[in-house]
Amino acid sequence: MIGRVATMAGMAEPMDDSSEVTVRDAAARGDAHAQYRLALEHDNATGPARDAAAAAHWYSAAARQGHADAQLHLGLLYDTGDGVAQDAARAAHWYRASAGQGNADAQVNLGLMYLNGSGVPKNDGAALQCFRMAAMQSHPKGQFNLGALLYNGVADEPDLAEVYRWWTLAALQGHPLAQQNLSLVAAQLDHGQLARAQAGVAEFLQRQGQRE
Repeated sequence: MIGRVATMAGMAEPMDDSSEVTVRDAAARGDAHAQYRLALEHDNATGPARDAAAAAHWYSAAARQGHADAQLHLGLLYDTGDGVAQDAARAAHWYRASAGQGNADAQVNLGLMYLNGSGVPKNDGAALQCFRMAAMQSHPKGQFNLGALLYNGVADEPDLAEVYRWWTLAALQGHPLAQQNLSLVAAQLDHGQLARAQAGVAEFLQRQGQRE
């Protein structure tokens, strides 16, 4: 299984003195986007300039206003104990809030917490649902993890054709474990199953292309 998704959902544009003042003023007035941008500035800084506690403060301010990316990053800070006391239950709370707004990174992270029983009761079915939501948004880690659970028969008997579909989609995006394991699944499918699975991949890609 893949670990937490810790990549930034968005990097803040570098601020000059005047724009920094404007953003700080807007954040102080309660503008959620400005609060998130200010949090990113603190979080993405390098060396002594990085201030995880300040990042947590501004992520929290934006997260409480429903900012999905801020909720994801606040969850990550609680998950790792970066700038705040480590608290798996709070991490799960903020991942869930962000996942509910469709944030695929948060859906993957929440799925891992359900899978491992970290901050929430262990629930393989809930993990499967979270990974599926992320996979449907073309998230490669969601697609790989969904395939892994299906391969291990978490939902029911292993559906190798569906595993092949999700791992192919993840592999096409460069996911290394999907690329390594794809031939293992393909070898277990007969010609008809493989053809149907490949058709499912093509159909998914066509639907995604129509949405873009």
